[in-house]
Amino acid sequence: MEKSGTQTPLSLAAVEAVRTYAATARSALGSAESPVISYAGLWLLLASLAPAAETETDEILGLNKADARAAALKLLEAPHPTIGAAVAGWLRAGVELTKGLPIVLDPLPDQAGLDGWAKEQTRGLIKQFPLEIDARTLLVLASALVVTPRWSEQLEEGDDDGLLLLETGFQAVVETEAAGSVAVACPPSEDGISVYSVIADEGVSAADVWRGVDEVVRRIDAGEVRDRTFDASDADREDGHAWTVQEVTAFGSAPSDRWRSHLPEWNAEDLHDLSAAPGVAEIARGVMTAVEEESDAVCVQKAVASYDREGFKAAAVTGMMVRAATAAPRETKVRQIDLRFDRPHAVVAVARGGAWEGIPLFSSWVTPA
Repeated sequence: MEKSGTQTPLSLAAVEAVRTYAATARSALGSAESPVISYAGLWLLLASLAPAAETETDEILGLNKADARAAALKLLEAPHPTIGAAVAGWLRAGVELTKGLPIVLDPLPDQAGLDGWAKEQTRGLIKQFPLEIDARTLLVLASALVVTPRWSEQLEEGDDDGLLLLETGFQAVVETEAAGSVAVACPPSEDGISVYSVIADEGVSAADVWRGVDEVVRRIDAGEVRDRTFDASDADREDGHAWTVQEVTAFGSAPSDRWRSHLPEWNAEDLHDLSAAPGVAEIARGVMTAVEEESDAVCVQKAVASYDREGFKAAAVTGMMVRAATAAPRETKVRQIDLRFDRPHAVVAVARGGAWEGIPLFSSWVTPA
């Protein structure tokens, strides 16, 4: 939970930019209920390519082109005990570019080479690159993001419900504008990652829950919400939609309140078409102008995550591929014959092959309406 070091103005701006982009992209993609997705992984790729855009990126990425790229480079170069991040690009041999791109381009490998890159950059969590290259592939750009924090103490199985029991870490009930009262739990970790679980009343939409999550994290970061407190109405100090309050017997120097969270083990994976995500079309157009031949672009993300008694693991590989456009058909003159079966007619089904060859299997007389 503690922050180390002092953030620069650019770092603070990047935090706000990614948070805002995540909310905007979630709405644009309708991905509030996606099993796992990394908006940061997509933002990192787009921000790295921002100088290639033909328009400014303030409204899309939250920063102008120069600052977006500078922020992305700062993140990529910043050492972190648990986060791994990378951006790369590959160009097919023989393809000429009309302008430079803000990413170093290596020769395009085969599919196995791209799969190997994804595996290496995600510490083995993703073994296949999310895009398949073919003869039309001209250029591939990608980002990889992986986090693998471990809890300071392994979580043990709790009661007979099969859930993990958290008795330390951050726990609270917080009142939010978007989602009402929510319960929050975050196991302690010394790896520089906070993994918040947030649950709202079952009648709250997923989109509103995510807005509530944004509120909670902002308020925790601002020091407005304290650990093991009811930062909510007095009514929430009694049984709620996801918590119970009762008196129990304690021994020794136990605190006045004992908080326990019951959390599930889970794992998820997903593949996302990010074509409609904010900024993808704008950045892709800028990249495509660097390719001499007519082209189109696709953007896809593969993401995985797991949460267990030892810690949290998540990885995402976001790939953008520029392909040669399919050639438009040439105009030519042909003779057109139209057959109209608009009166009663016969239909017969005839077997072909082997002993059944030529045998009429079904016959029908069709009378059009």
